[in-house]
Formats: sequence, C-alpha cells, structure tokens
Amino acid sequence: MLELFLFFVLGILSGILAGLFGIGGGIIIIPVFFSIFKNLVGIPEESLAHTVLGTSLGVIVFSSLASTYSHNKRKAVIWDVLKVIAPSICVGAVLGAVTASYIPSSTLQMLVAVFLVLISIQMVFEFPPPSQNPRTSIVGPVIVGSGIGWFSGIFGIGGGVFSVPYFYHRGLQMTQAIGSSAACGIPIAVSGSISYMIIGSNISNLPEYSVGYVYLPGAILVGLASAWSAIVGVRAAHRMKQRKLRLAFAILLMIMGLNLLLR
Repeated sequence: MLELFLFFVLGILSGILAGLFGIGGGIIIIPVFFSIFKNLVGIPEESLAHTVLGTSLGVIVFSSLASTYSHNKRKAVIWDVLKVIAPSICVGAVLGAVTASYIPSSTLQMLVAVFLVLISIQMVFEFPPPSQNPRTSIVGPVIVGSGIGWFSGIFGIGGGVFSVPYFYHRGLQMTQAIGSSAACGIPIAVSGSISYMIIGSNISNLPEYSVGYVYLPGAILVGLASAWSAIVGVRAAHRMKQRKLRLAFAILLMIMGLNLLLR
C-alpha cells in the first residue's frame, strides 16, 4: 500500500515538473525509484540501476504525451524543428540504453553535472544572446539530437535539460522551447524504454510484472498520475513571464548539476 501511495505522489510531482519545464520528470523519478525499488520492491543491486532507468523512461512516455498535447493546444510546439531532430533522437536514445551498461556512470555523471552548471549560468546571463531567426544546416540538429537521445537513454530522462537550452538558443521563446522539448521526450521515452525491455529480457532476477528492465506497476501508476498533473504544469508555464520561467529553469539546472557533483 505504501508503494502505491508513493507512486501516486511521485507521479503528481514529476508531472508538474514535466509540464512546467518540459523535462519529463526523470530528475525526480530516478532518485525516488532507487529508494522504492531497493527497499519496497526488493530489486537486487545488480539489476537496480537499469530497472530504475528503464522504468523512468516508461513513465516519461505518459508525461511527455500529456505535456505535448497541452503545449500544442497553446501553439507552443514547433513541429518544423522536431521533424529534423526527432529521428536522430530516437537513434541516440537506443544507443544510450545500450551504452549504459558499458560506460562508468561516475565519469558520465561528472560530465553531465559540469554541463548542467555551465548551461544554467549561460541561461541566467544569456551570453551569447540567442538569435531570433537562426539559420542552421541539417547536420547541426542531427548531431545535437543524437547527443540528446544518447544522454537521455543512459540517464533515463526525457532530455529536457539538454533540449530546452538548445531550442532556446536557436531563437525559440521559452514557452516554445519547453513545449518542443516535451515533444522530444516522446521518441526518447518510447525508443529508450523499449530498448531497456529488450536488453533486460533475459534477466532472471527481476520482480513479477516486469518486462525486461521496465517495472510495469511503477511505469503505469506513476505515468498516469504524471499525465494528469502535467497539464497543471503547462498552465503554470504559460502564465509565467518569460524571464521568470527562464531563471526558474536555470536554477533547476544548477541544483541538479551541483547535486550530481556533490554525490
């Protein structure tokens, strides 16, 4: 019963963040899942991290769909940009899930932490300032999309911590960057979670109701709650002033980066 209650509360909180910042909610989901899966579900240590990441991506399928739908109603999803970047994001997410079992997590954690801190500083001071009508080739978005998908697949997140700054510095308004980032979370979460299902299909010590490295009760319950609350986050995002929204996102990135550095 405690497990179900925690899943519900986690879904509400992660959904609000997903809608407000276009990040999928993985930054809250992952540390809480570590605690729940280890202490309440009883997942063994050797399968814990992969199950946490795979299930987190399963949750983000729900929250990203709800966030994207709500942002799109407010015309904040720029589909022309997504058509270019989405395919490479899918490929990157699959490669990220595969890579997760080979690269030392401590090394990647440090690199991502430094990146988050630097991006948060850039978002606060806006140097260099974003172009309003940037011109770019297809090569740039393809490379960036692959990187976003790769890191997202490894860390079990929706990729918003990377895609929101990217879209913003391509000249999109903050609400458009957040809405488009939420849409990016859909291919990341779908391709990433399916990859974790396949990779973990031959693992024998996983709990009941698991499909590979995705624990279905956690993915579905947290996902449904987050899909409902994501709409609340979207409404808040579109009521906030652009500067306040940008600064709030920068503070969130700084907290995440410092948390990773100090672990």
